[in-house]
Order: sequence, then structure tokens, then C-alpha cells
Amino acid sequence: MSRPSLLRFRLVRAAIAVGATMAVVGLVSPVAAAAIPQAADRFVVVFGGTFASSPASMAGHGSSLRRRDAVQMVAASGGQVVADMTRSSGVMLVESARADFARAMRAQPLVAAVGRNYAWQGIPAASASTTVEAPASVAGGSADPLASQQWDMRMIRAAKAQQTEAGWRKVQVGVLDTGIDASHVDFTSGGRSNVDTGLGRSFTSDPAVATDSAFHGTHVAGTIAAQINGLGLVGVAPGVTLVPVKVCEGSGYCFADAVIQGIHYAGQARLEVINMSFFVDDSAPLGSTQFKCSSDPDQNAWRLALEREVSYARSRGVALVASIGNDDLDLNHPDELQAGATDDDCDQLPAETRGVTAVVALGPNGEKASYSSYGDGKADVAAPGGDSSQPGTGCDNQILSTLPGNTYGCIQGTSMAAPHAAGVAALIVSSFGSFSGGDVRMPVGSVDRMLKGTSVDIGQDGYDECYGHGRVDAVRAIRAAQAVRDDLGGCSDY
Repeated sequence: MSRPSLLRFRLVRAAIAVGATMAVVGLVSPVAAAAIPQAADRFVVVFGGTFASSPASMAGHGSSLRRRDAVQMVAASGGQVVADMTRSSGVMLVESARADFARAMRAQPLVAAVGRNYAWQGIPAASASTTVEAPASVAGGSADPLASQQWDMRMIRAAKAQQTEAGWRKVQVGVLDTGIDASHVDFTSGGRSNVDTGLGRSFTSDPAVATDSAFHGTHVAGTIAAQINGLGLVGVAPGVTLVPVKVCEGSGYCFADAVIQGIHYAGQARLEVINMSFFVDDSAPLGSTQFKCSSDPDQNAWRLALEREVSYARSRGVALVASIGNDDLDLNHPDELQAGATDDDCDQLPAETRGVTAVVALGPNGEKASYSSYGDGKADVAAPGGDSSQPGTGCDNQILSTLPGNTYGCIQGTSMAAPHAAGVAALIVSSFGSFSGGDVRMPVGSVDRMLKGTSVDIGQDGYDECYGHGRVDAVRAIRAAQAVRDDLGGCSDY
């Protein structure tokens, strides 16, 4: 099966500091893969109406289309459905070896867009940097020995927040990434892991959800929820559950179809929060463009599909968090990299997708990281991401977190900023939902609004293009969630 590498997602532009090894102590996927000729290409088909769960029909433009008729349209155009998400979002993933499949499918009624699959570059080669020396444990297990090096957690007041709310195990945070090394000692406390591999899914060529195909997902996961266990370090919300959702290959590529299926699955599984530390990048020789434009038929199809899946996930109670990008760009001016592009036509994905909280990276001095992108109306919140251009070396100015194989390392990037915001979002849901001990659902958009509303204003007064609504603050966030919860008597209708 051919997957054209036309677009790239990049997770980080960073140096990685590999740490010393620690001593080891004691829903249905939407993919229904079929045999497809190796020469086949993958396409997304976005229908123009809205599929209903029952009856199985799609209404739009004054007419209706049955799902079986949509499948027949695909077959008549020379394609075969490999993932059907039409009931919730009107999206199908199709494979076809027919050269004119896209043209034939676009001619069908009620088809809004058809696009050939894209790939986003995920992970650049890592270079060795400062080694993190960590003892296996502290006597009595009274503290996590690397916590003193986590300047990022002090910046958002995570430890103080955890005195009141460290996270509720019923709150599930999906890490859409390269996977999570579920065997890492810092995800285990009292013999129990907080990585739910049973709920995890892979939409990549590597089906193993309990392993990391690279290193990036494990680092992100540690920032969100490394446990308080007297080993290593502590995440923002150590009490929540991590769910690995593989959408990026070990080679560093995150294919668009995997990303879309991953977001769709988050909605199916009703995960409370998902973290997406990837963003569109321009990189020769793949011929990709950093901003995806509606005027391009292929790019438009994937944009529409991504928007549909984000909307579906939000409707299922998912709060979506993403990194804003590592190119120090004002996202209101995409024509800086793409001739003829306009902000009305072109966006960076998924950060600019409506309903996604875009996170700017901060360095250890609290200022915008030199590499972090920004933009009026584009930046939502800011969080620690590290900045090697600011004073300090190694972990002094980068983000320390877990790596596969019971190791630790320091990395910088907006990829590192997003999981801090996702962790605070998880604390918001935990603070709100654990009151009744029952449903942890919060109404669509309420987590995002609370995350923004409790951020500490930095930079210019009020909202600004560099920091959005401000730096996320765990203490303020959980206090606000608890206040609303108490006002409602524990009802989840905020």
C-alpha cells in the first residue's frame, strides 16, 4: 500500500538528554481493514450531509443517501472502504489503485471533498545532551528524586495543586503520539499502572500499544501523569489514567488517516482530554506546505475531515489540546512561507482547527520560547516548553520527563508545552467530576473555557498574540472547577 509523503507533522525540534536507567521495582476501532493491492493509495472521502446513527441515511442538500449506497459509490469509483466514520462525521477512508479515483468520486452526489492521503513528519533525529543522573529511589520513598529539577512544574504550581487534587483515575487522557512505554516505573505506584493499554489503540503499522515506537509519546505522557511513587519525577496530574493512541510511526511520520482515526476513536471512547503534540511542518524534499489551504483539493479534504472529527470528539465530551508550532511564526501571516496564501484560506493543523486549544511554549524565565509560534486569535494559552536560548544548560532550560526503558531526558518544544496544559485540563475534569463520584462529563467547551479563564495574565494586559489568555495555572484551575461544582451542588451542567 502506498502512502504518499506530501505533508508532514513534526512533534519537536529539540535536543534530547538521555537519562540514567532507574532500577525496576516491584472500544472498537473504526478501522475494518481488507486486502488491498500494494499499489493502492489511500483517500479521505467527506460527504456533504450529516450521517445519522438511525436510520442509516445521510440528509443533505434536499436529498438523502443510504450508507450502503455510499459504499456502492466508492466501489463504482474503484475504491474499497477501510474505515467508515460516516455515522458520526460523514467521513470514510478509502483505498484505490485507480488513477482517476478522486475525480470519479468527486463527481458523485453528496460528496463534499476527496483527498489523497498525506503524511506529516513526526520526530527528527535526537542528539545526545546532558545526562540526567537519578537514584533508583529515595529512602522511604518519600519523594521523587528528580522533582527538584522540574522548574516547569513549579511555574504552573502543580505540586501545590496536587495537595488538593492530584487527578482522578476515572479521568482518561489520550496521548495521540508514538505510543507510551507502559512498563516505565514512573507510571506505576503500589504495583498499579496508570497506563490503560486495554483502552489504547494503534492506527499505525506498529500495533503494540504498550510500547513507544520512538520516544516522544513517553516523554509527553510523563509530563501529563508520571506518578508520585518515590521514583523519578511527577507529572501535572499523576492520579489520572493515560491512554496510548498511536498515530505516529517510529520512522517519525504521522499519516493524516491515522490522526483522523485517532481523534475519532477518542470521541468513541469518550476520553476526557487528548493531547496532540504534533503540527504541520514544511520540509523538502517531500514538497509539503506548512499551511493547509482550502483552495487545494487534497488539503481541503483532510482539513474538512479533521474539522468533522474534532467536532465529533467535542460532542462526546473530549477536550482537545495541541502544540502551536516551533517556527516562531505569526500564524496570521502564513504567506511568509507559502506564496499567495492568505489567512482566510490556509491554516496550520491541528492547532488552528476550531475547538482545539493551541498552546504556546514558555522558557524558564517565563517568556515566549524563541522558537514558539504565536498569533492574535491563534494562541490560546501558554505553558512551559523549554528554551535552550535562555540561560542555563540541559535540564535547566528544557523539560525533564520520562523516556522509554526506565530512562529520563530533557527536551524543548511546543510539543512539551501542550501536555502541561492537557494535564491541567485533566485536573479541571477531576476536580469537577470526582465530587459526585459518578459521571465525569463536562459540557462541550467548558474545560477549554476554564483553562483559558484561570490562566495567569502575562505579557500585555489581557489577551495578546504571544501568550493568548496567559500561562496555565493548576491551582487557579482546580479552585475554579471546584467553585463551579459547589455552586451546582455537584451537577455536571456547567
